[in-house]
Amino acid sequence: MPYDRTPTRSAAPRGLLSLVAAASLAALLLAGCAGAPGVSAARSASAHPASATPPARDLSILAQAWAGYRSVFIASDGRVADPKRGGATTSEGQSYALLRAVWMGDRPTFDTVWRWTAANLQVRGDGLFASLWSGGRVQDNNSASDADSDIALALLFGARRFGDAEYHTSALTVLSGMWQHDVVSTDGMNVLTAGNWAAVQQVPGPVINPSYFAPYAYRLFAREDATHPWAGLVDSSYTLLDRCSAATLDGQHGAGLPPNWCAIARGNGSIVSFPQIAGADDYGYDAFRVMWRVALDAVWNNEQRARDYLTRNDFLRTRWNTAQRLDPVYGHDGTVVNGYDDPTVYGGDIGAFVVADPAAATQIEQHLLSSFHPGPPAFFGDASNYFEQNWVWFGLALAAGALPNLDGG
Repeated sequence: MPYDRTPTRSAAPRGLLSLVAAASLAALLLAGCAGAPGVSAARSASAHPASATPPARDLSILAQAWAGYRSVFIASDGRVADPKRGGATTSEGQSYALLRAVWMGDRPTFDTVWRWTAANLQVRGDGLFASLWSGGRVQDNNSASDADSDIALALLFGARRFGDAEYHTSALTVLSGMWQHDVVSTDGMNVLTAGNWAAVQQVPGPVINPSYFAPYAYRLFAREDATHPWAGLVDSSYTLLDRCSAATLDGQHGAGLPPNWCAIARGNGSIVSFPQIAGADDYGYDAFRVMWRVALDAVWNNEQRARDYLTRNDFLRTRWNTAQRLDPVYGHDGTVVNGYDDPTVYGGDIGAFVVADPAAATQIEQHLLSSFHPGPPAFFGDASNYFEQNWVWFGLALAAGALPNLDGG
């Protein structure tokens, strides 16, 4: 089940960076950052709108940050611990580690993380993953569909990159479980809900988290799993993104921002609030990931609906180009709910700019780079914030063109 991601830490003033970290980063950039170990320089031209090969500087920073993250957050047995939650482990955290490991070509870490995940979270009996583990046991047996799909994608990538057919078999098991428990048929569509608990929600109806939609992944799943109609999930993702971004939620008219959570009303199929979760209507610490996921579909597949969505919904671009800042939480109507600087959300928001405003994307990339501390261990922003370490990395990797489609699409 979901929890509130809003940081409890005191946020640093906007633009603040320690002089030591700034000096170290400047030296790193001036040195030219020799190529990063573990990251292949050979990339598909479709991996980046402008360049087939990411700059050596970006590869080096991504590699250093991965090494730092691995040493701090991933235990020797493959469990990812979140210090902000008392060392708890989530299926989300395991999925992020698997994706980063396979993109980095780090098979030892990939193997170890997968073994722990399969042994300790894939215990529901249906191929899906318990969402929360702490104190030596599962604390929440419900699935989280973003982690289910991200893990399946990582496994398919691992099968290709590492030449291991067992990963392909494991991925198909996850995909089958998703159709059994995460996907529902409603309002004439097959829809990925937020998890098994969300699929059976009666009032107001099936619960969706727009930031869980991964249309780029569903295209890959369709190639590898012909037994399920994955193309329909691509279509419903874009239909629901449009509807929930424009919907009136709890009396607030939409500003073109997707909410953290919403529901599909049983009976008429309208998009409605899901008040059981605090801040569900806001564009915040869940919803910012929408921009990254939609951008990846545009970059990998030149999906016109992705480009249209990011171009048409220009709220973030207007805010940045007017004030050179993006706040981490906006109300559904665009009002600022939490106003401070957090690199985490820039890591997802940058997707909107990579596709629709490349010049501004470069500016935001520099903002993300300013949060980098070379260490060792290297980290971004708040060294103990697992979520921030992942999403700044994902954002920089997207901007650098360092997220290739490893499934050969």
